[in-house]
Amino acid sequence: MINVLFYVKRKKPLKDGTVPIFVRVTANGTSHEVSMHSSIAPSQWLAVKGRTRGNTLSNKQINSYLEQQEFRLREIEQELGNEGKQISAKAVIARYKGQDEENTSLLTMYREHNAKLAELVGSTVAHNTHKRHETSLKLFEEFLSAKYGKTDIQVKDVSAAVLEDYRHYLMTARKNNNNTMVKYLLNLGKILNHAVTLGIIRQNPTVLLKLHVEEVDKEFLTKEELDVLATKEITVQRLAQVRDIFVFCCYTGLAYADVASLVPDDITTGNEGRQWIRKARTKTRNMCNIPLLSPAQRIIERYSEGCRITGRLLPVLSNQKMNAYLKELATICGIRKQLSTHCARHTFATTVTLANQVSIENVSKMLGHSNIRMTQHYAKILNSSIERDMEKVEFAIAKESKE
Repeated sequence: MINVLFYVKRKKPLKDGTVPIFVRVTANGTSHEVSMHSSIAPSQWLAVKGRTRGNTLSNKQINSYLEQQEFRLREIEQELGNEGKQISAKAVIARYKGQDEENTSLLTMYREHNAKLAELVGSTVAHNTHKRHETSLKLFEEFLSAKYGKTDIQVKDVSAAVLEDYRHYLMTARKNNNNTMVKYLLNLGKILNHAVTLGIIRQNPTVLLKLHVEEVDKEFLTKEELDVLATKEITVQRLAQVRDIFVFCCYTGLAYADVASLVPDDITTGNEGRQWIRKARTKTRNMCNIPLLSPAQRIIERYSEGCRITGRLLPVLSNQKMNAYLKELATICGIRKQLSTHCARHTFATTVTLANQVSIENVSKMLGHSNIRMTQHYAKILNSSIERDMEKVEFAIAKESKE
């Protein structure tokens, strides 16, 4: 078992009078040390404990950092043992410093991360989450090849400058918009955060970038547009089927993954005889509790025969086909908006619920959101609600003038 000792080099004070903190790892009678890249006033160091006095916020933060590093060192000891390698102070420090090459390849770490995600798909991880990280891995590989002619990069070599180059690559070569670019950099940042936790690097370089998500107006259908789409005579079966799924989402607020996995057991009957959808969201596992409105009930009944065969409540096509056919539907119905299951979810939040004075708290519960702030991101202040509220103001003013 290794011995871990934190100490300060009092004979080598820095210019500001503080002394550097080091860690010494001892195993089998030999020792190796490495700097913690931190320093402390000599009077604040408790040699017997190998920690600071901990009576200030700064000292407490240093102690917390040292405890994390000790945990990582002992974790490395266990890793080496599990790998059947000799446990020595030199080997532990080498891996801790990121000089153990097989454990500091960024793409290797990313592949291991994605492999673990794949094992959790269907339980705690959504399929699209795994797919998103697979895409992020592929794009960073492409970037390394195009920009540097490399097939991989060590974690310690991923600097803010490299990430700036990656940002530029995503927005030029890949023609991604700002929000998509930010998403890919944050995905990569998750792996770099893991590297910080493992002690391979001290800081995630993504924090040095000025990343911001731009507010995007989310499209939704007005009541008139929804009525046109729902009542339009569609003679092509595949388009009629996709139209029904879209309208169902407009009246339930379900996302694509949730409506695609909907089964009869997700439908329950309440005390008043009304049917409800009670289902955990695929993305977050938050429960959705949604009363079934009559348009949604009619669509379920329309596909009841197919449900008995497939076990699925509705015949949902692949997301790619859905989006392609929705473009055709928009053209047929004269709707100049990009139809998608996201658009349907926004329509439920605005036109179907909020515009009909359903409280934002109840809308939040039906959408399966963790907090109302998430619902406000979907919600629109509709002209109809503005007009309704201003009519109340007008009425109050008129009443005061009469008095």
